[in-house]
Amino acid sequence: MGVYNQMHLGHSGKRNNNDNDFSTPTNKSLASSSSSSSPPSLSPSNAIELTNLDTTNTSSNTHTAMSTTSNLLHGEDYESGSEDYDQSSVSFNYPNERSKGAMDKIRLFFRKVWEGPREPRDEYAPRIQLLSYLEDLPVKFKSRVPLTYRRLMLTAYLLFWFGLCYAILVPYLTVPPSSKLNPHTHIYSLSCSALQDFWIGKNAACGMNGELCPDVTKHLASPDDDIIIRCPALCDRGSWTYSLLPIGDQRIKHRGYFIGGGDAFKNKEHKTLKSYDQNQLTNPYRADSYPCGAAVHAGLVSPFWGGCARISYKSGAQPYFNSTKGKYGVDPSISFDSFFKSSFFFKKLGISRGQTQKEQGHEQYDTFTECNDPRMIILLINVVLGLPIIYLASGAVAYWILTIVGFWTICLATDPPLNVDAVNPEDFAYLISIGLERFLPTCSILYILWHFSTKRTLLEPKLPGSLDSRPLGPEFRLQEPYLESTDQKISYMSRVLLFYPLFWLGILNNVTFDRLPVDRLTISDLKEQPGALLSVSCIIFTIATCAVIQAYKIWLSGRFRKYLFVYSIFVVGLIFLAQLPGLTLRVHHYILAMLLIPGCATRGRTALMFQGILLGLFLSGASRWGLAAIAETIASLKRDDPQGNIVPPLFTGYNNESGLLNWVDPINNGTVKRTAYQNKFTSISLLINDIEEYVLDGLASMGTTTNDPTIPPVIDIKSILTNSTSSIYNWVQDTLQNGIKDENGNIAIYLRVGRKIPNTKIYSDYSNAAVLKWPSGELVLPVPGLT
Repeated sequence: MGVYNQMHLGHSGKRNNNDNDFSTPTNKSLASSSSSSSPPSLSPSNAIELTNLDTTNTSSNTHTAMSTTSNLLHGEDYESGSEDYDQSSVSFNYPNERSKGAMDKIRLFFRKVWEGPREPRDEYAPRIQLLSYLEDLPVKFKSRVPLTYRRLMLTAYLLFWFGLCYAILVPYLTVPPSSKLNPHTHIYSLSCSALQDFWIGKNAACGMNGELCPDVTKHLASPDDDIIIRCPALCDRGSWTYSLLPIGDQRIKHRGYFIGGGDAFKNKEHKTLKSYDQNQLTNPYRADSYPCGAAVHAGLVSPFWGGCARISYKSGAQPYFNSTKGKYGVDPSISFDSFFKSSFFFKKLGISRGQTQKEQGHEQYDTFTECNDPRMIILLINVVLGLPIIYLASGAVAYWILTIVGFWTICLATDPPLNVDAVNPEDFAYLISIGLERFLPTCSILYILWHFSTKRTLLEPKLPGSLDSRPLGPEFRLQEPYLESTDQKISYMSRVLLFYPLFWLGILNNVTFDRLPVDRLTISDLKEQPGALLSVSCIIFTIATCAVIQAYKIWLSGRFRKYLFVYSIFVVGLIFLAQLPGLTLRVHHYILAMLLIPGCATRGRTALMFQGILLGLFLSGASRWGLAAIAETIASLKRDDPQGNIVPPLFTGYNNESGLLNWVDPINNGTVKRTAYQNKFTSISLLINDIEEYVLDGLASMGTTTNDPTIPPVIDIKSILTNSTSSIYNWVQDTLQNGIKDENGNIAIYLRVGRKIPNTKIYSDYSNAAVLKWPSGELVLPVPGLT
């Protein structure tokens, strides 16, 4: 005769009339009984009925149901437990009574959100039926190849992988590029924005009359000698400037920094100003242009493979620089409609003058070694060789191999934190040192992310038969049972098609997301970049959509309350950091990935996609920039932009009859409060067309003291421009004859003023540029702002 056992269970094993009901369907194949006594009646829907069982089985099943229900209520893995346990035996029964009003419906909705679904589930990504043969290959491989052999094969494979990358990458970083005809020719290995050996910096960095620049020409045996440069890949975007660089009255930022240039012969709109060499390929670029950016703009260096280029400074001063269209899709060059003291142009790389007396004056074809950047080859090798790992290896092995490979791919190839000059052997050692410095803390964070999130997504179920009879102890709850049904087997092709491509998409952040018109999520940067607000809006919408999708997946798995608590702590922590005085909250993309990856701790396709791209972004930030602070000072956020600590003088006018340029000092007239440090800046520095041409020491001008507040400080700008002994006199005259003039025959001369500590190279910020129309003498005052 069947035995009827009746149990009433509530939350945490206690009865609560307001709690959800848990029920297990009764066995409908009850044995017939001749007894006249009828079975006891069941209580309402809050019951779990166990029928047709003997007393022993009844007790065992009761224990199982209570344990599993308790696990569910405490947010533990619902798949943990005995294989014999049927998940459908536990369900949430919400009240069936109809709500009488809107508030009741809202209350019911939030109750369901808070308590979770009736049957929590977190299923693996379903297998792709069209690729069922490929889905089964990893399982067959693991079942037919013993574990020892698989480990040996993996070791040999990784050694081959490392050796191949080493043979391709290390020579580029350690062997200096050289010329076949002239092996002793020095080839400069530059970064995409390197200027130190060519143009020291902006404003007054090049000294009076720009005598310190270009510095590279001072090392040439003859002024007619050429300079060979080697440029890395990705200089189409790497030559952008992210700090303000003034060019005349233009404020250049968030674009490539190359002025003038362009094709010398094929561009019909801007023909060559003057031919300086029979092997000349381009019009002159202004000398402070980024050389590698200019080479990509001219189409002489590939943005994918880098390369070498030949530069000549024979073009000297130029009366103007036209904007020309760039190659490889880069921005047009910047125009400058006035004179500048120095320029360079590109020549044919393979043409070299003979070095011996017999060859002197004759040109020969030359070849160069170690010019092309192998980073794209390394990237392709790592992507291809990583495919068998993500496809055949276990989740843990794939996770650690791919993250380590991704970290060093960024550090050594795709986005290295240091430009390595192979001539200096310490550069490569220093690059390895930087990588090792960042690698250890990155591995610690990767372990935490694996343990609390990615492990759930990538870890495979156990093989059949390994969990025949297993207790419900906590030591077993991290391992999920392998279910025989096909939809519960892991989809290896989902790893390959969803996780893996998005992982490398995040790794290549400098090629993918960095191309969006968003530099940093600060108000000032968003205002300066066209399209930034639209891009940020799209990014926020995308993140919000993914967050909603993943929140639903978390809710389905019955862990919504736990994650709501965790992310509440995250939000409170970010709000607290944002309120720290003197600091600005900076959620770098590696921090954003760390915050979002825990919320992707599910097993479906969405988790594979989101975790792939977030892991890539984390590695991109950690490897390239290091674990930067989440709260930074305002000064560090300004980079090389004007700091505003020392306010420069302000132009007030120009007297055409006397030739005197007037300004007012905000410190002397009380506009700005004077400090002890500001008292040291007693000299005035004047820039003409971005070159320092005049320094007024001790607040005196042409023998006139400015200590009397009724006498304004002045500079005789007319004498500077018309004196034949002046350094810029010839440039002014050449521009008046050959330069760009307005309808009245005037040329534009750009004036900026700043303060300086005498006999030092310590300067304040400079003003924006005033435009002096010469020779009419009309002065256009600058707009407010600093440069």
